[in-house]
Amino acid sequence: MIKIENIKGKLFLVDAEDDSFWETAKYIHRMDQRLKERPHTCEYEALVYEHGTHFVLPESLLRKALPVGLKFVLRFVFKAAKDYPGECEATRKDIDRKLSAALKEWREDFVNDHPSL
Repeated sequence: MIKIENIKGKLFLVDAEDDSFWETAKYIHRMDQRLKERPHTCEYEALVYEHGTHFVLPESLLRKALPVGLKFVLRFVFKAAKDYPGECEATRKDIDRKLSAALKEWREDFVNDHPSL
């Protein structure tokens, strides 16, 4: 077991239940439960989506990596993206919004904590 309660800092845990490569969602549930049961100082957000495939990445990041043909590639590689295209896209867009907001907040906290930089 990873002693996640010993992590100092901020965590953003993300996966989808339909990830066919890794069972990360199962481990995120375990980490979330462990943090609920043990004292810790880290701030975290655990996001597990029903649909999203293995590519639970922000939509904007995937669009930069594959500016043309993203939906085709995802549907070709992942059955879940073919069966649930709208849900997978909504997952990626939600991750994009939440991660962007978290990064903005983290940056503001850093700047406030280090005014000389």
